[in-house]
Amino acid sequence: MVQKVGFFGILACASVSNPLFDLAGITCGHFLVPFWTFFGATLIGKAVVKMHIQKLFVIITFSKHIVEQMVSLIGAVPTVGASLQKPFRDYLEAQRAKLHHHAGEGTPAGENWLSWVFEKVVIVMVCYFVCSIVNSMAQSYTKRIQQKKYSEEKTQ
Repeated sequence: MVQKVGFFGILACASVSNPLFDLAGITCGHFLVPFWTFFGATLIGKAVVKMHIQKLFVIITFSKHIVEQMVSLIGAVPTVGASLQKPFRDYLEAQRAKLHHHAGEGTPAGENWLSWVFEKVVIVMVCYFVCSIVNSMAQSYTKRIQQKKYSEEKTQ
């Protein structure tokens, strides 16, 4: 995606909260994306787009009147609106309580296995990327040695 889309691909990766953005940065380095293209897209994605998304989420989560308006709007949806109001309200209340009371306490026990699996997937991806770099460097080095030998044999 980074190679095909360029600036806008980097912007999309930087705008979403995900740890795979680090891999996007490594990929940009691998494909020799110009620094200012990478930096500009990252700056706009992180400082403008992502920051506004997070700000809106926090404002919505901590504003009881906005939450109530959203819940009432969900109730206006035909057929399923009334049944979605309570789960939506409960979810937002749980998020508010989590942000208020549990800031800095770590992750709940139920989420540990998911974060552990995701961490291992990211580690495997980084290891694969490092191995591919080493393999590419070895192939390049071998090619240079073979070209040097070939040019020496030609001159003799």
